[in-house]
Amino acid sequence: MKKLYIITLAAAALLSIGASAQSFRSGYFLDNYVYGYRINPAQVNDRGFMGLAISNIDLQNVSNIGVSSLLFPNGNSLVTGLNKAVSADTFLGGLKPDNFISLDESINVLSFGIANGKRMHTVELNARVMSSQNLPYELFSLAKKGSTGSYDLGGLFASENVLPDLSYGYSQWINDNLSVGGRVHLLLGIANVNLSANNTAIYLGPDKISISPDLSVAMSGMLGADTKADGSIDLNSLGLKGSPVGGFGATLDLGVQYKSDFGLEAMFSITDLGMISWKNSISGTASGAYEYSGGSISFDGGTVKTDITDALNGITDAISFKTGAGKSSMSMMPFNIAAGARYFMPFYNKLSVGALATYHNAKYASWFDARLGATFTPARIITLTGNIGYGTFGAVWGAAVDLHLGPVNLLVGMDSFLGKTGTIKGVPVAIPIERFMQNVHVGLAFTF
Repeated sequence: MKKLYIITLAAAALLSIGASAQSFRSGYFLDNYVYGYRINPAQVNDRGFMGLAISNIDLQNVSNIGVSSLLFPNGNSLVTGLNKAVSADTFLGGLKPDNFISLDESINVLSFGIANGKRMHTVELNARVMSSQNLPYELFSLAKKGSTGSYDLGGLFASENVLPDLSYGYSQWINDNLSVGGRVHLLLGIANVNLSANNTAIYLGPDKISISPDLSVAMSGMLGADTKADGSIDLNSLGLKGSPVGGFGATLDLGVQYKSDFGLEAMFSITDLGMISWKNSISGTASGAYEYSGGSISFDGGTVKTDITDALNGITDAISFKTGAGKSSMSMMPFNIAAGARYFMPFYNKLSVGALATYHNAKYASWFDARLGATFTPARIITLTGNIGYGTFGAVWGAAVDLHLGPVNLLVGMDSFLGKTGTIKGVPVAIPIERFMQNVHVGLAFTF
């Protein structure tokens, strides 16, 4: 009696992995947001600024599934959906054809701007950690049910990247009403891992098990792995074994802004439009076919009622990655398109309302949201804003406080959709039990 451990472990490993830079969308509605050029490169600040170390921290997490899709109550404890106490219908009923998890962590190391209200130059250095995984429905179905039938694992995808990002931007007013701007980003690839499955299929029959893998894996930069005697990649040895630099790339931000004479502003921007090229330090593929015929085979809730040690060994061999010569690969960076408008009240110009629509394009993790917001600036030292809207993940909201205390500018805010939240031992906590999207933002700058 043996579980299909190889499938279960593969799913668990991908789920444990912790992807494109996101702008803080609520920042668009602020009156004095120093880093607004990240949303619209056409922004021109009135004053110069400098930021160090914690000048901008963006932590964004996006997923179309939550913990309620993976963990289930069982008495006084929680168990995974693969546990026998959870029925296949209950577990699989909460999953989608493509189940993605995307994380993007961006920390600003240095930011500097020279501005006089007419034109602006900016320089930034950011550290970015980008991660994205897609787990197809049939991977979970195979792990949970393990019953007779065919399982298509095409669409299985995981990508991990570590990228320093150095950018230069310039913006200026063309006339009293129109400004334009752009930023160029130079990307340095420190570490990259890509795993993908195309037409991989597994068949479980009453008298045989067959697999036809079509998998590829590539590693670049500091990440590498050892090679076994049979020429396959030893993924257990994955670590810091490669070159300090594994790739180079560039992206472009473009923006335009229009200000009318009667309090209406409008803008349009495209950010992170570009590519990155990786020089793979090691790459491998798993292809071909394997078939096991070992007499009568039956399945019950993922348990195979026969001794299939030979079958598991054969499957392990079939999906092992045979190394190939390192080669270059090109990938497109996830990009963003934004369009917005704000209107300052004629009876009280310290109050404004606005709208912002954003589209994020990423493999398996694209999304859209549209927001309506209001901003109140009772004094130069403080701006308050809040917004609500709707998008791919359902209802969204955001809020921020921007403080100007002499030369110090401090911003704290969040863009979020959490949906339903859960509890721990009866105490409500912000654990997303369904799909979720969060972007926690902290910004600090010194103006001059």
